[in-house]
Amino acid sequence: MASNQMQGRGNTYRTGIMEKIAYGMGDVACNVVFALTSGLVVYFYTNVVGISAAMVGTILLLSRIFDGVSDLAIAQIMDKVDSKHGKARAWILWMAIPYGGTAVALFSVPAGATSLVQAIYIFITYNLCTTFVYTALNLPYSSMAPMMTNDDGDLARLNLFRMSMSPIGNMIVTACTLPLIDRIGGDQRAWILVTAIYAAIAFGLLMWTFFGCQERFHPAAAKEAEGLPFTTRLGAALHNKYFIMLTLTMIAVSLYQNVNGTCSTYYAQYVLGNAERMGVMQTVEKIPWILGVIFLAPFISRFGKRNMVLAGAILCAAAQAILLAAPANYTLVLVSAALRGLGEAPFYGCIFTMLADTIEFGHWKTNIRVHALLFSAFTVGQKFGGGIAGWAIGQLMDASGFTGLAVEIPSAVRMVQNLYIYGTIAAWAAVAVFMVFYRLDKEYDGIVADLAKRGSRAVS
Repeated sequence: MASNQMQGRGNTYRTGIMEKIAYGMGDVACNVVFALTSGLVVYFYTNVVGISAAMVGTILLLSRIFDGVSDLAIAQIMDKVDSKHGKARAWILWMAIPYGGTAVALFSVPAGATSLVQAIYIFITYNLCTTFVYTALNLPYSSMAPMMTNDDGDLARLNLFRMSMSPIGNMIVTACTLPLIDRIGGDQRAWILVTAIYAAIAFGLLMWTFFGCQERFHPAAAKEAEGLPFTTRLGAALHNKYFIMLTLTMIAVSLYQNVNGTCSTYYAQYVLGNAERMGVMQTVEKIPWILGVIFLAPFISRFGKRNMVLAGAILCAAAQAILLAAPANYTLVLVSAALRGLGEAPFYGCIFTMLADTIEFGHWKTNIRVHALLFSAFTVGQKFGGGIAGWAIGQLMDASGFTGLAVEIPSAVRMVQNLYIYGTIAAWAAVAVFMVFYRLDKEYDGIVADLAKRGSRAVS
């Protein structure tokens, strides 16, 4: 239980600085596996194990379908299960060890087995890791913030802490993995060993989150909604137009995450001539992202969350478009990555606060306060987008003649280049379009005031 929690006046609950840091550590840990599963594991399957890109893409697509179902299932279980450790916080404790163990299992593909056996093994372990364990960890973790504080400003700062710390795990994994693996042998054993090290670090960070955070806020309306049938709560979610807009936005960003995570390694190897340059590319992208989120608060206050995300999406698309001038110019690639990271900062700094805003809008609109189900359906969109992207990348690369060898044929290199450049432009252009129609920022204060008059935000 956190010793630094701070209660505000009346029924307002806020978090202290150390609790915000503890909460952010959870996303650092979660991003260790996310970085592995969103990009590096695909490179491992194709270039180390030797599975075809089309087969890997198909496995990822099927897995994402199961993954979407698991999000809804975990949300249902969260609504029904109460623990002495809280509704969401307890899952961090329960899933910390399975999280690391299943991540290591991803890279323990039986080397001497047939392609069919390897494909079955990949399907089982990938789903065990991402469909079950990662979902049962990350969904409760993501939905915990509105249970820690009911102060809108404090919630925004809590999520800014989370998202400024979030890239650290991803940055370390993407920057260090390939160089570490190459230096300890470059074989499958090296992949397993490095992943085991990451798993141990992630476990420690998750324990930091578990012991450093506390749930304190659970509105009576949320308790009432948990007793309603699933179809009723799902119907309320589907009547929430702003939630649907954010879900579509997350699908587009997930397309980008998978294109960037998967193709950047191939791009570094086959277009830039050195796979290890991927780590530098990702680091150069993540540093402006971190700095941007840290300094985002005053810009949000002045311009609003939606306007900042819209401007960031336009910057991301424009930054990637400059690569069309010289796709193989390493300096230009790094400039593009830095500008893109700066453009991503508003999205990652605002998205979870915006999602919390849609909970208030949905409650106001339907008189049903849907919480865990909104977070789960949101991640369903994220995983659906990732599955489609993974499948499409695999099919397109396979069609281009991609082989996974040290030197690729020209058609495969062109495909990698086109996916990396045009896929990113298309994804962020879609985000910009969705943000044009998102106007909840202007309506939010009136909605909260109306809910307060009804007594709907009171703590039970």
